[in-house]
Amino acid sequence: MAIVDLMGHGMNADVIPACLPMDTIFLHGNLASNTWWEPSIALWKAQAKPGLEGRAVMAEWRGCGKSAAPKTEEQLHPAALAEDYIQLCHKLGIKKACLVGHSTGGIIALYAMLKAPELFDRAVLLDSVGASGVQFGPEMYAAFTQMSEDRGVCEAVMNGTIQNNDAKSPLFQRIVDDAFGIAKINWHGVPRMLHVTNMTADLGKINHQILVLHGQHDPVIPLDTAKVLAAGLPNARLDVLENNGHSANVESPELFVKKVNEFLFQRP
Repeated sequence: MAIVDLMGHGMNADVIPACLPMDTIFLHGNLASNTWWEPSIALWKAQAKPGLEGRAVMAEWRGCGKSAAPKTEEQLHPAALAEDYIQLCHKLGIKKACLVGHSTGGIIALYAMLKAPELFDRAVLLDSVGASGVQFGPEMYAAFTQMSEDRGVCEAVMNGTIQNNDAKSPLFQRIVDDAFGIAKINWHGVPRMLHVTNMTADLGKINHQILVLHGQHDPVIPLDTAKVLAAGLPNARLDVLENNGHSANVESPELFVKKVNEFLFQRP
């Protein structure tokens, strides 16, 4: 764990060396943290062979985990958060990286590829927010308020995002702690920024190879969102994960790692 100074903003990055064929940046979703990647990273570390030089870089965006809180809601727009990841690449000396984004992390990854295409090789988007963002109604803002004030409510909602979850597991309890502990501004700030996000007109400019992974039973982001997203990207394909929900990185880490390995690293 290290706090990287990005022009006055402290971004928490966990860097695991020599476990992947090339540098890969992992972008978590809303109400989340690097904890969500731990089951998958453990598998990559166990599978690592001598000679690998790629780093797994898990970095928490503003107001999440151990990263500093944003000063304004506008700093939580996916395009602004993408700029943080671009600056992180420069700080870490990354010349070319793969991206793996989950949920809101998926659209942040898309903005990063749009803004700095030369920095990124290809990407996997897991249950990603769509190009037109997310439109939240008043009831969802009320729910976010409840979650921010009551850890029990927060735990119940987070439990619903992970299919067949073991709610008593230490991993899940840390996931809940991280969600409940996000910066106060994030609770409504992220939904408001996703409400005004729309990069539909720019999808055709993103020419990277992209794998859109989506759980068959995702209760958070409908499968149709993934179909529209994959169709709008010039070089994307959709892979539907049967019997999975919103979070294959936690629900089925073995399957998730297999899919990522095949797409990112096993080239013809």
